[in-house]
Amino acid sequence: MTSLPPDPFQLPVAGGGELEDLLQDPSRPVLLDFFASWCGPCAWIVPTLRALAEECGDRLQVVKVDVEAEPEVARRFRIGSVPTVVLWSAGEEVGRSVGVEPPVVRGMVEALLGPGTDPGS
Repeated sequence: MTSLPPDPFQLPVAGGGELEDLLQDPSRPVLLDFFASWCGPCAWIVPTLRALAEECGDRLQVVKVDVEAEPEVARRFRIGSVPTVVLWSAGEEVGRSVGVEPPVVRGMVEALLGPGTDPGS
């Protein structure tokens, strides 16, 4: 069993109405990490997600969605395997990565927010 390393930058886990509120906010894109607690590879994408959350600051909301705790949300987003990372902006999906693909996830965010994710830029 793989356990997550200590997480100094905790990523929030969202579901239900809380998630709906995040998705309805047009002012900030949301990067959704669909995971399961038993999924070893799901832990491998966490460092990339933490880095993006820190680098992007208030320009991007990064949240985790537990597919076992939120099966309806997983069905709505057509999650067939984990990890799956979905980038949501202005009411629609604008990017998706299935599996552990840190360069793809970073590329999706940079394509939306611009190159370089320094919050001061």
